[in-house]
Amino acid sequence: MKIGELARAAGISTSRIRFYEEKGVIRPADRTGNGYRDYPETTLEALRMILLAQSLGLSLAEIKASAPGDGSLPSCDDARQILSARLADIDAHLARLTAMRARIVAMMDHERSSDAVIATLHRAAG
Repeated sequence: MKIGELARAAGISTSRIRFYEEKGVIRPADRTGNGYRDYPETTLEALRMILLAQSLGLSLAEIKASAPGDGSLPSCDDARQILSARLADIDAHLARLTAMRARIVAMMDHERSSDAVIATLHRAAG
């Protein structure tokens, strides 16, 4: 599959495919006699997995580390482990945000006037 066909099928630009190849996230394409990139069908599956993983907040480094390195997809167990770790990160982030929100609400409830809120922020900062 030529790079243009692959890009259309995956819904991304050819430059993005080249970028993924350059970063080692997908296996480099074979070259035809006239120098065109020729990707196997499995590359489309890999690109779909990469796009899904990015939409779930995984970095390219995390995606690359999870791939076997032969252009195939991670095993189900590896994918489950990666997603479990990502879920734990999200839960920890949500807990921090919830705690921050509670502190802000408490401060605003305690300090009704805007001047008092600003004074409280200044005291906390300094």
